[in-house]
Parts: sequence; structure tokens; C-alpha cells
Amino acid sequence: MINLYKFINSKLLSITLKVHQMPKVNHLNLKIKAKVIILMIIGFNFILLPLIYSNINIDGEAIYKVNSTNKFLKTSESSGKIFINGTSDWVDFKNAGNCSGEGTYSDPYVIKDLVIDAGNIGSCIRIENSEAYFRIENCTLYNSGEDFYNYDAGIRLFNVSNSCLIKNNCSKNLCGIVNDGYYNVEYNNFILKNSIVNNQIGIFGTGECIISKNNITNNLCGIFGIEDLKISLNNVNYNKGWGIWLSWGLYNSVTYNSVKYNDGIGIFLDEAIYNTISHNNCSNNKGNGIHLEDSNYNSMIENIVNDNLCGIMLNITQQNYIINNSINNNKNGGLELYFSRQIQISNNQINENYYGIKIVESILNDIFQNTINYNYYGISVFNSSYGNKITDNILHYNRKCYTETDDCKGDNIYENNDCIEIKDNNILIWIIPLTVIIIFSVLIIIILLLRHKRT
Repeated sequence: MINLYKFINSKLLSITLKVHQMPKVNHLNLKIKAKVIILMIIGFNFILLPLIYSNINIDGEAIYKVNSTNKFLKTSESSGKIFINGTSDWVDFKNAGNCSGEGTYSDPYVIKDLVIDAGNIGSCIRIENSEAYFRIENCTLYNSGEDFYNYDAGIRLFNVSNSCLIKNNCSKNLCGIVNDGYYNVEYNNFILKNSIVNNQIGIFGTGECIISKNNITNNLCGIFGIEDLKISLNNVNYNKGWGIWLSWGLYNSVTYNSVKYNDGIGIFLDEAIYNTISHNNCSNNKGNGIHLEDSNYNSMIENIVNDNLCGIMLNITQQNYIINNSINNNKNGGLELYFSRQIQISNNQINENYYGIKIVESILNDIFQNTINYNYYGISVFNSSYGNKITDNILHYNRKCYTETDDCKGDNIYENNDCIEIKDNNILIWIIPLTVIIIFSVLIIIILLLRHKRT
């Protein structure tokens, strides 16, 4: 039977066929593509799930602290769905006794302590075209509809500024939380300390937003983002597919997150540019720890990328930076480049993988000052890769420091690398147990001969 998980993954990882310059950004197309990918994720879920078994200051809470003199006017164990469109709707909503506050910086509207079952139709809470300051806190929101064109969700924000979503529980929705905005608009939105469990998409984000300190688990995709997101200090673990997926991602930062034990890729950048991926722990994922597909001008700095299928993989990329990462014990390669060019790979620790660094049909890359030890192969260059500069690296106790296919020989530069291979040591490894076996065998023979003489 065909492995549909691998088949769909391979389709998603084959979006384009050639290296290209930075694409023009059409923000309408971003939204259209996002909808298509969400549909793919949903289809993936329905087809496959039956078949396969710190120190960063986040100031959103301080901005939206509720005045202690405010009393929440209408708190209940169960509530109907909420839809607010614009300032006048907020006024009507408050006058009906549904929230407290005045919608200002010092006294935001507050929706709190509600339990909302959307009944598999629409979103539990939907707010659009709002600039009022508001806070949604400690609500339980579940069973949204599955209309991906409208991003049905536990909480669905569109063109909203000055929001803080904190300590909510969003489960069994199409999307746990959606923050949908326009590019290059100052929205000032915060998604903090929420529990996002068992949704198709945990958090969908585009438009300026801080996503921090959330627990995001058991979703098909943990976080799906496009642009202007600051994603930090989240636990994005044990999801059924991808941990964090940035599609056509622009100017996002993904920092200090735990992205572990996901069934797909840890952090996936798909046609994404100018993103920073730093200080994350992307370990123990069934797919690659970090994967860039057709993505340029991104930085991956000081990440821990251990015990994945492949540590960091780049396919059809250019001008990315991979610096000061720890990349160890991955099943295939520590760092693999395919059809990529002008990649800087420096000061990384790349140990105990099958391939330390694998380069396939990739050109003009600069690989220097890395420590690449105890891999089966240190650096391997394949299939017409040329113009790569490999200098000042430490390659100790790999079976081979370098391997090249014939069509690459003489076309790359190797200078000042410190190479110690374990080829000779392997002989000693075999000699010792063989010697022990021989001695033991001789002793047995002597004992048998002595017994024979006595008889």
C-alpha cells in the first residue's frame, strides 16, 4: 500500500523546479495560497489519520491589564457564539451586558470565562474591522465549522488591532486561533499563554502579531504563518504533522520555541524570504528538524537540531545563513543542500549523523569553521556541485573526511581543514575482539586436550 503520508509530503516539498531570484510578492496570492494549503492539510487529515498511527519580555499582558474596579457583567458556563464587526458592534455588545471596559488602552473591553460550543458551524468568537482595545481571556472554545475559506476557528480575528488573547482553551476546531490581517499594517495583536489542542491548524497568523508562550499540541499543523509574526517561547510539540509552517513567509522571527516530537517537519519554510529562525529546539521530529523549500535570504542561528530524519535540509534555495547550530544524531544528514547556491554554513557543531554535510547539485556555497566529527561521512559532494569553498573545518573521526562524485572533482576548493579519519582505527576495533575470540578458543582446546589425556 502506498505511504500516503510520504506521498503528500513529497508533493508539498516539490512546489517548484528551479532556483530563482526573490519573487515579487502578491499579497492577494498569499491569502489564496494559504487557503489552498489549509485545504490540503484538511484533506491530508481526513485521508491519512484513519490510516496511520526564558528571558524575552512579552508585554501584551501589561498592556491589557484589566482595571480591578471593572466587574465582568455576564459570566456563564455556556454562551452563544459572538460576532463583532466594528466599533458600533462593541458598544452594542457592552450595552447588552456581555463585556466590561471602554475599549481604551487603559480600560479594554474584556470577554472572559465563557464556554462556547460553535456546533460545527462558523467560529465561536469572530471579530472584524476593530481598532478598539480588547482582551479575550480564560474562555473555552470548541467545535467550530470547517469552512476553510472563512477560516472557521475558536477565535477568528480579521483586520483587528489592539487585541490580546490570553489563557484560552481552543480545541476541536478547524483553526484554534486565527489572526488574519493585511501586510505592513501596525496591528499590535498578542496571542499569549493559550492551550491550543486537537485542531486542524493550531494558530493561523498573518499581519503583525506576537505569538508567545502558548501550548500547541496534537494539531495537524501547530502554527501556520505568512508574514510579520513574532513566534517565541511556544511549546509546539507532539503535533500530528508539521510543527511550524511559514508559507510565503515574510519578515517573521521564530525564536526560543520548543518544536519537538512532531510527526512531520519541525520548522518548515515554503517559498519564504527574510525570516529569522534562532534559538529553537527542533529535535526528535519524524521529519526533518528544519526544512527550507524554495526559500531565500533566511537565517538559521543557534538552533538545537538533534535526532530528526535530517537535521537541516535546504532544497532550491539561495543566500541563506546557517550559523552556530548544534546538529547531532540525525538519521540521514546533519545538513543537506539540494539545488542550492550561495549558502553560508559556519561555526556549526555537526556530529554523529550519517552525512555530516551533504551537497547535491549545489554551487558557490561557503562552508567554513564547522566542527564535523563522528559522522559516517564528513562532507560529501555529489552531482555537478561546483564552486563550493570548504575551508578551516574540523573533521575528526569520520569514516571519510570528504567524498566526491567524479563530476565534482577539481571544481571545489578544500583548504586548511583538519582531517582525522577513523579508517585505520577500524582495524584495531576488529583486531581486539578477534584476539579475544582466538585466545578463548585456544584455552578451550587446551582444556579439552588435557581432559582427553587424563582419560
